[in-house]
Amino acid sequence: MAEKSRKPTVTMRYWLAFLIVFLSACTASDKAEIHKLLDLRNTAISQKDMATYTQLLGKQYQLSDAGHVIKSMRHMFDNFDQVEMTSRDRRIQLKDDNHAICEQTYILRVLSDGQWRKIVQREQLKLRKENGDWKIISGL
Repeated sequence: MAEKSRKPTVTMRYWLAFLIVFLSACTASDKAEIHKLLDLRNTAISQKDMATYTQLLGKQYQLSDAGHVIKSMRHMFDNFDQVEMTSRDRRIQLKDDNHAICEQTYILRVLSDGQWRKIVQREQLKLRKENGDWKIISGL
C-alpha cells in the first residue's frame, strides 16, 4: 500500500499564508493605533489640553487610580508657562487582542520664570482596548 503524503495541500498552504498575513496586519494595526494614542498624549500635554489628555485614559483609571494623575497634570499645566513632551525608544508588546504594554522614554520640558527644565525618564504603560479604542490603564 502506498503511504499517504504528509505534505500540506496547496489549499492548506494558502490558508496558512492568509492567516499569517491577517494576524500580522492586526498586530501592525493595533501597534499603529497605540503609537497614535501615545503621540496624542505628547501633543495633549504640550498643548496643555486636559480634555484630550483625560480621554486617553481608561474609564476605570479616570475614576480611581488616575485621580491623582489628573490633579498632578492640572497642577503642572497651571504652574508652568510652557510644557513640551516628546518620547523615544518606544517598544510595544501586545499581550492579546485587548491588552498591551508600552515601554518608552519620555522627555518633559517645562518653562518657568524664563528657564527651561528637563526631565528624561523611562516609563512602562499598560493599555487596554475599550469600546474598540486603546486607552492607558496604568503606569502614569
